[in-house]
Amino acid sequence: MDKSENIVSLIEKYLNNTCNPEELARMIQLFQSDEHKEQLRMLLFEYWQHSPSNRHKIREDELNQMLDSIHHQINLEQKAKQPILRKFYQYAQRAAAVLFIPLLLASVWMFYQNTNHATSGQYITLETPMGSKLKTVLPDGTEVWQNGGTTLQYPSQFTQRNREVILTGEAYFHVSSDKKHPFEVKTTDGIITVTGTRFNVSAFPDDDHSSVVLEEGKVYFAPANNLEKKLEMNPNEQVIYRKQSGSLTKQIVDVDKYTAWTEGKLIFRNDPLEEVITRLSRWYNTEIELKDPTGKLGKHPFTMTIQNETLPQVLEYVSNAAGFRLEQYTISPQQSSSMTRTKYVISRHN
Repeated sequence: MDKSENIVSLIEKYLNNTCNPEELARMIQLFQSDEHKEQLRMLLFEYWQHSPSNRHKIREDELNQMLDSIHHQINLEQKAKQPILRKFYQYAQRAAAVLFIPLLLASVWMFYQNTNHATSGQYITLETPMGSKLKTVLPDGTEVWQNGGTTLQYPSQFTQRNREVILTGEAYFHVSSDKKHPFEVKTTDGIITVTGTRFNVSAFPDDDHSSVVLEEGKVYFAPANNLEKKLEMNPNEQVIYRKQSGSLTKQIVDVDKYTAWTEGKLIFRNDPLEEVITRLSRWYNTEIELKDPTGKLGKHPFTMTIQNETLPQVLEYVSNAAGFRLEQYTISPQQSSSMTRTKYVISRHN
């Protein structure tokens, strides 16, 4: 295998979340190198265009601007007291599966989205690709952590009198307190109204339910089918909205289970396998199929905490713990792409 093939293999390993810390550090070196800049640009452009989590396509010139910004930022970090490679390596030791490049791309894409819409009078859209996270601070000081596969929209003229956002996916909010001007999070399933608090909202279109978990303060949830009915929530409570029936359930929960993702952890406590697989697919940006013709396999409960593990390690544990069969396939690149992807299939042993 020549040097060029080694680089392609390294990038594909990275995008499939199978890099170790040394390989992640090598990725930073590739970004610093002008020699491989064109190769990186082409591969990342293909990845961005063909990733199912990216709803909007970008032009090549826009990607070039993003990569130049990333390259410039790395050079600035190099001049700091602590070299970026050392800092990155230390971080990678704690989280070997961290998605560094997609996060940078998401951050820079956010910058261009803001620039393009700042005076348009429309909504600013922030998107996070599957497998990455993004933190941003809104003009009123509210902090928002977006999970992978999430879209957040807010008015370009975001003011104290107009504190509202539209969410698709999952996000954790630390809302800046302002009792005179409530903050609203709108989803397709309802509206969350707060004045100053910390809470997590999960509202993925493909899920059969959405939920709100309150960590601190007080919020009100009004379901989309009855906006006049506002349900008050107190700390450590979760409200679940069932989409098919339109029913609401409120219960006491362990808040850490629903907010730990902001710190790079996934916590499962007697969660059914079908829910585990859904979250893992989004977390690692990888297709995982559950072959479950009887519907019993998906109900199998799992308790575990994931932090530094790679997806193969997690799935190996899941399959061994429950005696399931795990298969791994390499998906050939599409005609318009040279990137291969990995697919996992979980089923019962014959």
